Amino acid sequence: MSHYQQSLILEANPAAVYAALTTPEGLRGWWTQDCDVQAKTGDTNHFRFGPNHKDMRIERLEPGHEVRWLCTGAHIAVDQLTRRDEWVGTQPVFRLTPQGNGWTRLDFEHIGLVPNFECYTLCCDGWRYFLASLQQFVKTGQGTPYVLDSAVVTAP
Repeated sequence: MSHYQQSLILEANPAAVYAALTTPEGLRGWWTQDCDVQAKTGDTNHFRFGPNHKDMRIERLEPGHEVRWLCTGAHIAVDQLTRRDEWVGTQPVFRLTPQGNGWTRLDFEHIGLVPNFECYTLCCDGWRYFLASLQQFVKTGQGTPYVLDSAVVTAP
């Protein structure tokens, strides 16, 4: 069974994209403003989306080339889900390839996020939203992350 994958061309060089994936400023700019971000392999990043959270242990950091996380804790607060921690054990992987024009190809895989997961459709929609936010963030400096205490939250 295949896991979730998406590829994008980003209007920024690999170093800028890598910074967006590994720094507090970057991750708060496109994914969620409510996060605790660490800097080295083996550390755990904590991402919060209101009542939802994801804990990601940093498995690999190759500057300008790859970021790999392992989900070690998760809670998806959706009533219709019987298993709200399906992400635990899955691996989001961001691979960066420089393009000739100074842009970057992002090949994203969420290894283990498979169609038989109850949260699959919800999570695929979420990744499409947030990867578009990343694309916008590295191009303009302004993404559409989850905003803590936002009156209106448009992201899943």
